[in-house]
Amino acid sequence: MPETGKVNTDSSLPGIALSFLAGVCFLQLQPDLHSPLWTSSEIIMFFPLCLWLFYRLARYRILFALFTGYLWALLFAHVYLQHKLPQQLVGQDVIVEGEVKGLPDYSDKSVRFNFEVSHYLSVNGENNRLLKASMPSSLRLSWYYYKDEIQSGEHWRFQVRIKPPHGMQNPGGFDYEKWLYQQGIHATGYIRKSEENQKTHIADWGIDLIRQNLLTVLSKLPEPEFQGLLQALTIGHKSAINSQQWQVLRQTGTSHLMAISGLHIGLVAGLVFLMVRRFVPAFLCRHVSAPQVAALASLIVAGFYALLAGFSVPTQRAFIMLLVLMLAIFIKRPAFSLNTLSLALIAVLMINPVSALSAGFWLSFLAVLIIALVSGSRVAGQQTKIKAWLQGVRIQWLIALGMLPLSLILFQQGSLVSPLANMIVIPLVGIFVVPIALLASLMSLFSMEYSLWLFTQASELLSFVWALLAWFAQFPLSSWQPSSIPVGHSVLALFGVVLLLMPKGFPLRYSGLILLLPMLLFQYPRPQQGAFWVDVLDVGQGLSVLVQTKDKALLYDSGAKFSQRFDIGQRVVVPYLNYIGLQQLDILMISHRDNDHAGGADSVMQLMNVQQLLAQDEVVKEKSRANRPDKACDAGQSWIWNGVNFEILHAGRNNKKSNNRSCVLKVWNEHYSLLLPGDIEFKVEQNMLKHQAEKLTANVLLMPHHGSNTSSSKSWLAKLKPQLAIVSAAYKNRFGHPTARVMKRYHELGSRVLNTANSGMIQIKLPASPVAGIAEPLQYRKVSTHYWNHRF
Repeated sequence: MPETGKVNTDSSLPGIALSFLAGVCFLQLQPDLHSPLWTSSEIIMFFPLCLWLFYRLARYRILFALFTGYLWALLFAHVYLQHKLPQQLVGQDVIVEGEVKGLPDYSDKSVRFNFEVSHYLSVNGENNRLLKASMPSSLRLSWYYYKDEIQSGEHWRFQVRIKPPHGMQNPGGFDYEKWLYQQGIHATGYIRKSEENQKTHIADWGIDLIRQNLLTVLSKLPEPEFQGLLQALTIGHKSAINSQQWQVLRQTGTSHLMAISGLHIGLVAGLVFLMVRRFVPAFLCRHVSAPQVAALASLIVAGFYALLAGFSVPTQRAFIMLLVLMLAIFIKRPAFSLNTLSLALIAVLMINPVSALSAGFWLSFLAVLIIALVSGSRVAGQQTKIKAWLQGVRIQWLIALGMLPLSLILFQQGSLVSPLANMIVIPLVGIFVVPIALLASLMSLFSMEYSLWLFTQASELLSFVWALLAWFAQFPLSSWQPSSIPVGHSVLALFGVVLLLMPKGFPLRYSGLILLLPMLLFQYPRPQQGAFWVDVLDVGQGLSVLVQTKDKALLYDSGAKFSQRFDIGQRVVVPYLNYIGLQQLDILMISHRDNDHAGGADSVMQLMNVQQLLAQDEVVKEKSRANRPDKACDAGQSWIWNGVNFEILHAGRNNKKSNNRSCVLKVWNEHYSLLLPGDIEFKVEQNMLKHQAEKLTANVLLMPHHGSNTSSSKSWLAKLKPQLAIVSAAYKNRFGHPTARVMKRYHELGSRVLNTANSGMIQIKLPASPVAGIAEPLQYRKVSTHYWNHRF
């Protein structure tokens, strides 16, 4: 019996870990850190105090663990924000010196890389050496049309133009600003053409140079189809994986195979552990046990693998978890127990509390938690090989069950064939492909020829694995994509999964099924009869607008395509449609063929069920399909959906300029109207005033041509008199859109102007019945902001 008043800290370790995690997460939910109390000096003072109280007041350790987690994450956030780019330097030319970090990422027109700044030399040509401590120290730079190679570890002097971390903000889309924060990058920019751009020091020998050499070896593979996959599995470089391959991985629930994190590091470490444990020399066992030697050997190999992956944030997390597990084995404690998992959780968060923002963090710990729960409920005793295999199958299915709600919450997608696909593919990749790739990496230090031969064998094995995944992806129910799930439903679902995974005999175990129902039955809201909703997506310098009625949807334009690996249709538009649960687009309308409006159309048509395409003649001829009633835009075309009217007002086939051939669409109900004019210019505006003046009304107007001086004539605006004008433009775009002259015209009319560059996605809900003015638009950047987001 423990003494009275003493606390069994061992039994409360999971509670302490969860409380510490809760404190870290609470900080990540804050929209800003503007508080006179929380400066760096106060945090440094209060943090040791919390640690001391945690040690002294054992009864309140869970409470002080919460405060400690919050203050620790707050300290990290303040350190990052101290390197914020001063506003006066946004868009200015700066000369910097520093070192290339990590592997450069090459695309058709540019090379992108991380750059660690050692000195700021001048600003706008003035030799005023700036203090690095108060400036961004880590940059993400692009160098356009550079012909030579950039080597990791090289020292350069560059003339750059930088800006704060800024990304497109849309529900369901990739949060570029959060990713930059996780990587510790303080600003982004591009290298200007200048004589200042000079290499000052060649790359020193190091792990990044080894990784770069491996990238060169992998580029020589005879089967280029799997180069990107092997790069991801070997050195953690995933940029060469194409969109079709990512689609197959998502549909089969095997995207984690391409991340060097807990899965591969754990498999490699486990393989080494089993081999070394069996073949430990007898004389060593006089001093240490075979499992202890095996644990040390597995840590060494796993550390080498983590270094090959650049010791990125996911790799750090995986290695720390493995370190704690192997230390448990070394001191002869249970490896997969709640206490060991709790120690791993605390260690990961202490080293980098920003890890809690990563989806991989939650997936990794949930998978290990499931293993711990299942292993803990297993009947003790010697197992036969058949029973051990059946136990492994059971664990795999339970992991898949536990991951499904979290996958739906984090990615709005779950794979119903994931358990079977993972059960077959994980052993093939983890036991065969990855070890051969690691051996090839080691061989590259001695012989490039033998290294390439080994990589070729790994590629052959991967081709077999890929054939299996492609087969699984063809199943009708391979992927389930419901809409986004509310937070409350998500929490209930996670509690439900935990209950279902409890050991047999646990009270109310099967009530977890009831807790899953709200998530499974949830339907994303839609407009009422006669109403319509307008979503202007944040697509940078381009346009994409979704118009929804009660049971119909029209997408007007699809954003730009920047390269073979990146287009807005795939990265922004389709994820948002999945987020709101849209399975079908009744009409995809492409206003004109310019890239910033039509570039993402192919991805949208490939990934969504598009019933009809409306576009210019040449676009329809290029993209039409036999099983769809695609047609060219014509002035006068009209239709009615759920009491909402649609009409094409202009489709200038005879205009020479592509902008003036834009399909102009008007949408209206009994009380409100919307005008989508594409990129029309003065000429078309005046023609519409002359021939269609009675139809030129709009409560909401998409500013034509992104606010260019060639559009938005005074007479045209005077006729429209929009209450709300929306600009779809990129932050600090090189065209200067919207221009000051055009903005002045709208302000003189009394129109309210919103810009996606400042607001993120903008949603306007226009009801069927009249209300006093237009309801306040939803501005996604304002309602979902966090302290790391760019502020204006």
